[in-house]
Amino acid sequence: MSENTYVLDSAKFVVIQSGSQVSVRLVDLDPDAIDTVMFDGLDIQPDSNGDYSFDMGQQIESELILSSVSAHSADSNDILRHIASRSFTVRNLGTADAAIAQSLSATKTRIRYQTFIGSSYVSAPDVCFGSYINIPGITHFNGNNRTWDADSDSYKTRFDSIITWGANPSVKPELSIGETVAYIGIPPLVAPTFRTTASSESMKLNATVVSPDYVSFGIKQNVANPFCLGADGINFDLHFYVRRDGVYTVTGNYLPVPYHEVYARDNVDTSWRQIYREGGPFFGCFTPFVGNICDVNNLEQRAAF
Repeated sequence: MSENTYVLDSAKFVVIQSGSQVSVRLVDLDPDAIDTVMFDGLDIQPDSNGDYSFDMGQQIESELILSSVSAHSADSNDILRHIASRSFTVRNLGTADAAIAQSLSATKTRIRYQTFIGSSYVSAPDVCFGSYINIPGITHFNGNNRTWDADSDSYKTRFDSIITWGANPSVKPELSIGETVAYIGIPPLVAPTFRTTASSESMKLNATVVSPDYVSFGIKQNVANPFCLGADGINFDLHFYVRRDGVYTVTGNYLPVPYHEVYARDNVDTSWRQIYREGGPFFGCFTPFVGNICDVNNLEQRAAF
């Protein structure tokens, strides 16, 4: 068993470890002053003793974030809240050093977020207008004619997050958007009439924590059909916490249209491991000028790849 004492702003707390069990115990602090206690991106609630406990299982390391809040009166009409936080890594005392060394041998990790349309063609919405000819029932757009496949070269959007581990850590995006083609005809007897590619301007990566063995970053996009003015796009807004040993937490939301597929791999095991697959051909969600008429899916997932 080990006990480590930390001071955060005016707060004092003790981190107690026994094997894979970790507890945070507050010392000389009003419990109401604690804002959040998080392990690997997930909020932990206090138990009946007031401790914040977490079982690391077979994980090698976990990120612990403790935030405290203190309030004082700025004047008679205002109360200022001061928030202080500290983030650090907790090593699993129940894990052998050999396993730690092996799991930390990855030097690069790639997380791939792709979207695609399963069919070969989809009908253009009647109210879809742009730099092309829209004949209801006759005008179609290209799909990707495939099922789940991390390595497919046919997709609507591809958002890769490339993590470099070690002494010079980084998280960088690698972005790509598939071409959109407008066809005239009734499938499979169609002829291409116009081609263009949507902008990648909305595809953003924001890294908030970059360290040798874990990173925290957000990715988001809203990529619309370039032929449909005023239409909502293929969108998501997600936050990833990823450790070098493959343990991850992903939270956020996404519009489950069309198909979304997310995978990860590293240089130790170059095969793609699935994070999640979801979606369907609900293209009414992209009807122009009516806003987002479909509900987004909320996501909170913690696992290892």
